[in-house]
Amino acid sequence: MIRPAMLIALIGLAAAAVQAQDATDADEAEIPPGAASATHDGPAAATTIDHDALRQRALGVLADQFGAFRDATAGLADAAGSYCDGDADLATVQDRFAAAWLAWAPLDSYQFGPIQTRGAALSVEFWPDEKNFVGRALREMLKQPPEVQADPAFVAQNSAAAQGLPALELLLYSDAAECPAIVGISGYLAGLASELYDDWFAPGGWADLANAAGPENPVYLSSAEFTKTLYTAINYGLDRVEEVRIARPLGTYEQSFPTRAEAWRSGLTNAIIGAQIDGISVLLEQGFDGAIPPADLASVMTVVAETGDRLDAVGMPIGEAVKDPMTRFRVESLESKVEQLKTEVASEIGPALGVDTGFSAADGD
Repeated sequence: MIRPAMLIALIGLAAAAVQAQDATDADEAEIPPGAASATHDGPAAATTIDHDALRQRALGVLADQFGAFRDATAGLADAAGSYCDGDADLATVQDRFAAAWLAWAPLDSYQFGPIQTRGAALSVEFWPDEKNFVGRALREMLKQPPEVQADPAFVAQNSAAAQGLPALELLLYSDAAECPAIVGISGYLAGLASELYDDWFAPGGWADLANAAGPENPVYLSSAEFTKTLYTAINYGLDRVEEVRIARPLGTYEQSFPTRAEAWRSGLTNAIIGAQIDGISVLLEQGFDGAIPPADLASVMTVVAETGDRLDAVGMPIGEAVKDPMTRFRVESLESKVEQLKTEVASEIGPALGVDTGFSAADGD
């Protein structure tokens, strides 16, 4: 039985799945050794990859990551309530807020499945926000009576711009009154995070859908299809880091845009980038390990480590570093290393798995 939250995606993706059937049949057919490299112009067909085992390992990683977000938002909601009751200080709430955002960062790559069906990417992180929708939505929210602001059910019916982490950041790191709005928003986030975990891992959830991959499955016609989805998510996550998290504040040499840096008020910009890359590296090391030749995986992980070194070398929040020509070159160096990491993943991981990227949220409508 498929959970109701899955039905939207199943209907919308069924047609695309049918179109992929011919390619899937070819992927699952037994191919004599060496035949793929001699006749196929795209990624080599992976006849020896145990996609079922890869899926089980990857689902273990996702369970840990979605569980971490669920637990972090629950802690944030508890801290917000205690603070507004006078039993905790603001620094405690800010610490829990940071933990929640860093727990979300790995999930930002997975904009498929329950995150897609619930529109959670926009609710959790309404960003980039080029027209200050977050500020405007919060102003309207703060006009409501206190008991309404503190109600997660009200937040759920409110604008997505006032539901997530950027809205909380504005309340926690500006002159706006934190209470009681932080109670309602953090409570909403905690509920959403719990729902996302259940949508994935409760009976009849998306994990069961992935485990039932096959010709009758409306989304995954074969086990290799789920592998392709994960590989696409990794590429999407790296695109987000390079093109949105780094390039937007970097701007041009003539003009940088410090306040376009993600979470610049709280100073979490660099940590979020690190957390997303760490999430990708865990999926590669624990989920894809065993399906990729050790030398290929080691090559990618070397570049992952180098990317972390470049991030550390920035030495200050990216929003600050881009202001000065003497420090913006460190951000440019980081951007170049992320580009190298994307190239390394494309050259070592995709061919080893016999897959290429599919449609992702980065492709637009």
